[in-house]
Amino acid sequence: MLSTSSRPGSPTAGLLLGLVLTLAAVVAYSYYITMQIAGLRQLQGDLADRNRKDSLQLLRIQNDLNSLALAMRDMLDADEPYPLSAWSAQFDRTRGDLDDALRREEAVAVVESSAEQRAYLRTSLAQFWDATDRTFSLARSGKDKEAREDVRLSLQARLAGLNTAVARLLVQNNEPKNRLRQGLVRFMTAFKTVCICS
Repeated sequence: MLSTSSRPGSPTAGLLLGLVLTLAAVVAYSYYITMQIAGLRQLQGDLADRNRKDSLQLLRIQNDLNSLALAMRDMLDADEPYPLSAWSAQFDRTRGDLDDALRREEAVAVVESSAEQRAYLRTSLAQFWDATDRTFSLARSGKDKEAREDVRLSLQARLAGLNTAVARLLVQNNEPKNRLRQGLVRFMTAFKTVCICS
C-alpha cells in the first residue's frame, strides 16, 4: 500500500503562480503600450497645435503682403484723390504688423527652415522697406511721377518675391504634418500586427 506522503502534490499552486505571473506580464505590457500611445497622441497634438499657430502666422504675413499689393494698386490708380505720401501711414502700420508676425512665426515654427530661407526673407523684407522709404521720399519731395514709376518697377516686383517666399514656407509647414501622419499610420499598423500575432 502506498502512503499519502509519497503522492505528488496538486499542480494547482504552480499553475496559479504561472497564471498570476502571465497576467502581471500582460498588464505591465498593456500599461507600457498604453503609455507609449498616450505619449504619441500628446506629441501629435502638440505638433498639430504648433503647426496650426505657425500656419496662422504665415497666413497673417501673406495677408499683410496682399494688403500692401492692394495699396500699391490703388497708389498707381490715377483716379485716387490722395497724394502718394498719404499712403505712408498704411505702410507703416503694415510694417509693424509684419515684423510682429515674423517674430511670432519664428517662435512657433515647427519646421526649422534653413538659415538661408530665413535670411532671404529678412533681407528681401529689409530691401522692400528701403525701397518703400525711397519711394515715399520721392513723393514727399513732389516727384509723384518718379515715385509711381518706382512703385511699378521696384516695389511690385519685390513684393511678388516676398509672396513667393512665404508661400514656400507654407508648403514646407505642411510637409511635417503629412510625414507625422504617415509615421503614425505605420506605427498603428505595426502595433495591430503585433497584437494580432501575440
